[in-house]
Amino acid sequence: MPTTTRPPGTALRVLHVHERAGFYGGVEQILHDTARGLASRGWPQGLLHADLEPQADYLTAFEQTGTGDGLIASFAPDILFLHKVEDPARVAELARRYPTVRMVHDHDLVCLRRHKYFPLTGRVCDLPAGSACYIHLCCVQRAAPGSALPIAFKGLSGVKDAIRANREVRRLMVGSRWMQRELVMNGLDPQRVAIVPPIPAALADARPVPPSAEPEVLFVGQVIRGKGVDLLLRALAGVPGDWHATVVGTGNHLDACRALAVKLKIAERVTFAGWVPHQALEAYYARAAVCVVPSRWPEPFGMVGVEAMARGRAVVAFAVGGIPDWLVDGVTGILAPPGDTAALGTAIAALLGDRARAARLGQAGLERVRAQFQPAQYLDRLIDILGAAV
Repeated sequence: MPTTTRPPGTALRVLHVHERAGFYGGVEQILHDTARGLASRGWPQGLLHADLEPQADYLTAFEQTGTGDGLIASFAPDILFLHKVEDPARVAELARRYPTVRMVHDHDLVCLRRHKYFPLTGRVCDLPAGSACYIHLCCVQRAAPGSALPIAFKGLSGVKDAIRANREVRRLMVGSRWMQRELVMNGLDPQRVAIVPPIPAALADARPVPPSAEPEVLFVGQVIRGKGVDLLLRALAGVPGDWHATVVGTGNHLDACRALAVKLKIAERVTFAGWVPHQALEAYYARAAVCVVPSRWPEPFGMVGVEAMARGRAVVAFAVGGIPDWLVDGVTGILAPPGDTAALGTAIAALLGDRARAARLGQAGLERVRAQFQPAQYLDRLIDILGAAV
């Protein structure tokens, strides 16, 4: 690997290290967009992965790809860019041998449950890994398939190993102030943790839509417990007037949410649209008067809300995780206390009842996205950090 000092502005050879090589979720999309963006600026990109069935269209973003460490020698990167790497020993090994940065996409590094909220109460955990993991029963996990017992016990050794390993990494990147604080309170050096909101390339193509006259509430995202669709349904049950809601997305909590809508007697007013291609979302945003991000877990950033603001839509959300970094309460939308469905419903009702205010908030959100959350800005910041780490 090259070790010479490079002048500022020099293109670097970047080798991404990630477990998977395909369009499986948000992490993979950001990695892919990042590689394409850096390549467009003349920075050669490689991908070291462990995927036995890589997707051919995904690999086109990279100059070289492979599954073995021989790729490091052949690609000769100036820096390794770690993403999801499960083995702490692997992280430490790579960080000791090569200039390395890491993007921390979620809470896996410091949370036994990976969700960063307590299983019994649903309350967001704002504590470091330690005794709270046992007191709140976060150590109790679902057992692996085929196990004799339905539950298993998970200790803190893996989390502690991961934290120690990441102290070897030159720079850590996170999407929000909340994530930065999470790493720092777990013993990582604040001077080495940089906030870099991961903005996907598709946001550059988002176009605002005119204000809607429909009393339409929109949710876009995975229908899993952490995303809080059930909390949205409980909030909507208390919203007066002739509203309608659409849930775009699918996931393992979908059946439970359908049943809850029936139980709350609002099933006829809620459409579960399922998965919708990204390019087809414009019609849903056009009909929506307000978009809602009712997340139970502390979003590492919460890109779906920024995408709504890029369409000129006012957003109502719980004040969890990175959401307050882009949703300014009373300016670009309305924040409700975490898990407070009554407050969430009041905020939704307020915007449905005052379309002029909803339009003002939506316009302010659009201006904030244009000023602060653009793919080009993300790449500029990333290039600065990668260059400094080398």
